[in-house]
Amino acid sequence: MSTFPHSATARARESIRHEGARRRHLTVLERTGLTDTLVRFTFGGDLDGFASLGPADHVKAFFPGPDGFVARDYTPAEFRPIGASSGPELDIDVVVHGDAGPATAWASRAGRGDALEIAGPRGSRLAPSGFGNVLLIADPSGMPALRRWIRAFAGVTPVHAVLFGSDAGLVGYLDDVEALTATPQPALTGEFDLLDVVRSQDVTADTFVFAAGEAGALIPVRRWLKQEAGIPKENLSLHGYWKQGVEGLDHHAPLDPADPD
Repeated sequence: MSTFPHSATARARESIRHEGARRRHLTVLERTGLTDTLVRFTFGGDLDGFASLGPADHVKAFFPGPDGFVARDYTPAEFRPIGASSGPELDIDVVVHGDAGPATAWASRAGRGDALEIAGPRGSRLAPSGFGNVLLIADPSGMPALRRWIRAFAGVTPVHAVLFGSDAGLVGYLDDVEALTATPQPALTGEFDLLDVVRSQDVTADTFVFAAGEAGALIPVRRWLKQEAGIPKENLSLHGYWKQGVEGLDHHAPLDPADPD
């Protein structure tokens, strides 16, 4: 299992710049179904010098679209300098939901031998330290980052995870050690209200919160954390990775346009 380094300064997140970030030409070595919605693509190819040290790093993947190539961001699930293929290997986990967009259309059909170009990460932000506990929240799109956050904090800070959405298999996405570390709690759409589940967690001003997934579901969570739970904004890292009815949402944009900080 890979490990991810901690910042040496309490509650600071050290940033590391990666030199030579460029577009890389990769080939699918293996396709593996993980859950009802998540598929893992193991890539080989131009991976010399690849680095991803932070739990929320992302690469840009370029998919064919109607008017040229379309870029989408993904957190690297795992990088192995020497993999089963005897060369470097990169795992990227993709949410597949039919042919509704360029990325899912590619992922629904791609298999061994298919090509993909990626770029990045340009840099990494390491996990902070010095918090009393950690709350991680994700739907399928945020699970690779959530898994990396678990591993970044393992053995150092108590972690709890809330997994939301309609994919009942998300708990099985985590390996046994990760599930034991984070005590994941499903919040399945139609069975649980995500905000109610978050309210039930041990959240204090000493809690670090990372959340990633559908923006509309996370906005009320963010408002509760800030306004009612009193979590300082510097303790929060919440991101809309996608939004219902919106194609190509920029996850760098404010999650809540009405309260952009």
